[in-house]
Amino acid sequence: MPLKPAVSAAARRTMKSAFDDIENTITPDDSRGFSVSTLEEVKKTALEIENQLAARQELRNMRRLMPLFQGLEHYSHIVEILCNGTPYLSWVWAPISLILRVASEYVEAFEHVIKGYSRISESLGRFRTLTKSFATNLDFQQTLAVFYSDILTFHKYAYQFVRRNGWRLLFLTSWGRFQRRFDNLVDDMKRHEQLIDLQANASHIAEAKEFREEIKVWKEDSLTRIDQLNEKESTKQYESIVTWFKVDESDQLGILDMISSESSKAPGNCSWALKNPKIKAWLQPTPDLSVLWLHGKPGSGKSVLTSEILKFMKASSKFIICHFCSQRYTSSLLYHQILRSFLLQLLRKNDELVAHVYKDCVLGRKPPTIQALEKLLLSLLKVSSSEPRNIKYVWIVLDGLNECEPSQQTGVMAFLNQLSAKTASEGDTVCKVLVSSRHSPTIAKRFRIAGIISLSDERKSVHLAIMQYVSRRLQMLHDKLRQLQLSQKDIEGLARVITNKADGMFLYARLVLDYLASNIFYSGDEMKSSVSELPEELSEFYQKILTQTLVRLDSRSVERLKSIFGWIAFSKRPLKRMELLSALSFASGNATITNLVPSYVLDVCGPLVEERPDTTLAFIHVSVKEFLQSATSIFRITREETVVGMCVSTITCLLSGFRYLFDDTKQAGAVRIVKGIHGLHVYATEFWTEHLLNCASVGGLNDSECLIELANTLANKLEKYTNVFTEERPVLDDGSKDQRLEALKEHPLISKQVEASLRARCLKRLEYKILKEIGENTPKSSHHSQDSYRPPYSSEGDGISAMLSSYQDTAAFLLQQDHFPGVSSTELEMWKGQFRTSAFTCRLGFCPRTTEGFLSEDLRRRHEMAHTQLAICTIPECQYPPFPTARALNSHMNKCHLYKPARRPIRSSESQSARHQGNTSSKKPLEMQSFKHTQINGQAGGIKVGADIVKRNNGSRKEANKQKRTDNLEFEMANEENAIDDGIRTDHTTFPKRETMRYRACTIQHCPEDFENNDASEIHKHYWGWHHADNIARCADDNCQALFADDQCLENHYLECHTALFCTLCPKHASEQYQVDGEVMRHWMLTHIQNVKRWVCDDPCNINGGLLGLVPSVPFESCSSCASGKKYERSDDAVNHLRLSHFQSGNEVANSPTEQSDMLSHFVFEVWVYEVGAKIESHKPVENGTQTWYENESDEDE
Repeated sequence: MPLKPAVSAAARRTMKSAFDDIENTITPDDSRGFSVSTLEEVKKTALEIENQLAARQELRNMRRLMPLFQGLEHYSHIVEILCNGTPYLSWVWAPISLILRVASEYVEAFEHVIKGYSRISESLGRFRTLTKSFATNLDFQQTLAVFYSDILTFHKYAYQFVRRNGWRLLFLTSWGRFQRRFDNLVDDMKRHEQLIDLQANASHIAEAKEFREEIKVWKEDSLTRIDQLNEKESTKQYESIVTWFKVDESDQLGILDMISSESSKAPGNCSWALKNPKIKAWLQPTPDLSVLWLHGKPGSGKSVLTSEILKFMKASSKFIICHFCSQRYTSSLLYHQILRSFLLQLLRKNDELVAHVYKDCVLGRKPPTIQALEKLLLSLLKVSSSEPRNIKYVWIVLDGLNECEPSQQTGVMAFLNQLSAKTASEGDTVCKVLVSSRHSPTIAKRFRIAGIISLSDERKSVHLAIMQYVSRRLQMLHDKLRQLQLSQKDIEGLARVITNKADGMFLYARLVLDYLASNIFYSGDEMKSSVSELPEELSEFYQKILTQTLVRLDSRSVERLKSIFGWIAFSKRPLKRMELLSALSFASGNATITNLVPSYVLDVCGPLVEERPDTTLAFIHVSVKEFLQSATSIFRITREETVVGMCVSTITCLLSGFRYLFDDTKQAGAVRIVKGIHGLHVYATEFWTEHLLNCASVGGLNDSECLIELANTLANKLEKYTNVFTEERPVLDDGSKDQRLEALKEHPLISKQVEASLRARCLKRLEYKILKEIGENTPKSSHHSQDSYRPPYSSEGDGISAMLSSYQDTAAFLLQQDHFPGVSSTELEMWKGQFRTSAFTCRLGFCPRTTEGFLSEDLRRRHEMAHTQLAICTIPECQYPPFPTARALNSHMNKCHLYKPARRPIRSSESQSARHQGNTSSKKPLEMQSFKHTQINGQAGGIKVGADIVKRNNGSRKEANKQKRTDNLEFEMANEENAIDDGIRTDHTTFPKRETMRYRACTIQHCPEDFENNDASEIHKHYWGWHHADNIARCADDNCQALFADDQCLENHYLECHTALFCTLCPKHASEQYQVDGEVMRHWMLTHIQNVKRWVCDDPCNINGGLLGLVPSVPFESCSSCASGKKYERSDDAVNHLRLSHFQSGNEVANSPTEQSDMLSHFVFEVWVYEVGAKIESHKPVENGTQTWYENESDEDE
């Protein structure tokens, strides 16, 4: 009994890994019957699907699957040795039936699946010629296992695409993202197909082993590269979505940092919450307790508690979406911003959702309305699970809902109710919601509450947590307490007193401890009595702190303190320390100040204000702002009163900018910037109109003569600087008008400039600027004549934007300096720390990035492009400019980034019989004979192209063009002499036109620009617009950096050295570069054009004056076929044409037609029929207009 063939352990492991992977992916219900499925059953299923499609009038070419079925049949005969005793074999074809059946419900998906399987079949044909004897080779078995793994991997991805919940919504984008991975699978199979050829040849054993190692390394590198490309593409798409949402993620990051800093002061104090039965039930992935409301009084630590719960959930790898509301960031309180925050977090967790939203919403140019955002979030949650038939749980956490306006609360609660009301079903997504807020009858009434946790009811747990916090803080005061002669028992007693007075409020305990740390005590009893005398209520505590601060201040200082509190409470965004000091400096309305307000004035605010790690200033708690606005406060601040002071500061700051940033020297302006005097400039540029309109709408403008005077002064200056501009500019706006401008109708000049400033920062103006920047970076616009004066603000359409541009140019320069005259290194570094992003801010009004900014110009430009209606290519490393329409972008994607199968050359036609050589030497046409003695480089029998091309120099394009013409002429001469080595005439009418054979493109790294017309002006415009960035005549290629005397020499250099010719038929990523047309011609002859022989009829009388008196009855010039030079594939066809068309009547020389035929049989081959060489393209491209590049009689292999 013969032994069983040996099986490779490595091959079996590869197959088992692939099998386990797909078995775990496909649900048991779907995979039932796979183990007994046969290939014939799969074919039958495909036929049934074809009939169903025909009945729906959606028939597809199912014959494309036949090569796959045939290849799988041959493959199964070889691989069955590896599958003995396992269920592996049937899984090669069994999933096809399921995938085709489901995909047939969506024709576009079905078409993609069919094409995918067709490409896989291309690599299976090799098994047709192999026998089972190869399967016993252990190395060959490993190759078979790789094919098995790749096929099952495709099955797995295809199954996931068509079985996920709502798969039709994401199929096209998911398949598009999968394309790189699929190309890698197919390429892997093709490489192993080559390996099979080496393994089948015993003489190539060593080479096969080496090739296997090369494939292994290639596969690892290519998969890593694919992951990197996908990640880069998703990042670019995500950035576009963020700008489409018009949301600033830094708000949430700032709130989280603030809460995390508080949480770090009391680690472990919230551990009790994770033991709470309701929270434990809510954390479970079950549909029970889908909504939980956590509420408590102000300062009870709700946000910190929520953040600790989130940390625990993140450590458990739960799918979390959260949002924190804070009055410190007004954008966080808006319903539509909450929706945007939810969506962005959902997109960050799934790249396929990013691709879908980018294509459907960003490229589709859908406005991000509340209704659209709600619908989008619901649809994305539905398809967020990539696991087929699995229930996915998403935990949504919302903190601080009570800080939103009641109207905003209503919308949020209604939508959260809609999310949590969805019941669990197979393949669905279940949302579990946690809301943390103060107790509110509005929330309790409108929210569908299933579980409520009141911190007042959890008194014992909260009391213990506060006790731990107080004890830890007192331990930090150990040295001070020891000097006051307080024992450990006294300290524990003091901690109990503070904890009892806090009554469940962490904030109160914090204030007491800060009070003990900052005040002076002579004894421990004095400290304990002071704690006992502190007020019980939080508001009374604020009152006490404020009173202690105010009693030391005069009336002027009190007003200044109120101004500080007003800026912190009502500014449009949190201000950094130097920004707030700059605002206070300009509060007097004096634009000529020379010094910044000293920093110590902010220390007077005491324990009510704190500085965050990002140097922004904020109240220690939102309750401080509420107290200062309340009627019970002895120090009340109002929005109406504060906004007048904000208007004065911002307008004065801008007036100072006109004086010192435009009219003064650059160095003087730079010194003032570093010292922080103009720290408010970026904020003032963005929000001066908003503050002024708010002030006017509430009647505050007419109540302040100082403000009216300042506003008129600014308006006059803007009018003056605008009139300096003589260049006509298009009137661009977004078609909307702020209704608050009606409040300025009594001040027409102010109203005009406010409206102009709003219009200057609208979306259409931004698009205009971007396109102008792209199109006008030419040599003429980049290098001005020094004789013509152009003011520094002339690049902008209004004075405010021009002044900001001047400020940011100086700021960008300062950021690159380590030292600067007039300021110390410490001052320079301090300024950099607070204004590092101020040099590159978004130019679209009311974008969050207008004041936050970016670290580089490139990041700013990409952000601004995403704002516009221009479509941006998100392929990594693609440097194409934005496209005006989504259709133009799709055309670019199809041209530059779509997969195009490489063309495979057919076998060259074999040489003709030796008996035909030499017979036509006397029949060469005259033009052929005129070049018969031409030799290139002393070689008569070959062609040498490229060696004779002289090196191009930088400045002499004329000499280079002359050399090109010489090269091309020599190439054509050599081609005439040597291309047809048996003396057959070459027919140039069959060649394609030269301009259809090649195109010119930029060769600078990562630049994919093509120049279809090969126009020099177009090429130069591209260079100046996309590569050159300064006024130096230096090559912009980082690897070149050559210097030139003038721009013309630089243009010549770019054309000669950094552009090249490329073949129009070769895939772009694999095409070689050529410098002259002769090189392109030779490439076509070697790759795309083959030499074939045809037979042509011609009258020998034209050459020899007749032969034996034999004259055709029908002259050749009267025959349309002969006159047009018709070519015949066989010599017999040409002879038959002669007999039937030219010698069909009697002749005096010949006695009969039979005799004529006999004569013809002897003489026609050498007299009337001769061979001609034709150039026929072996790869037939699609017709280009009315011209085709190939003959109908192509000898292409079928």
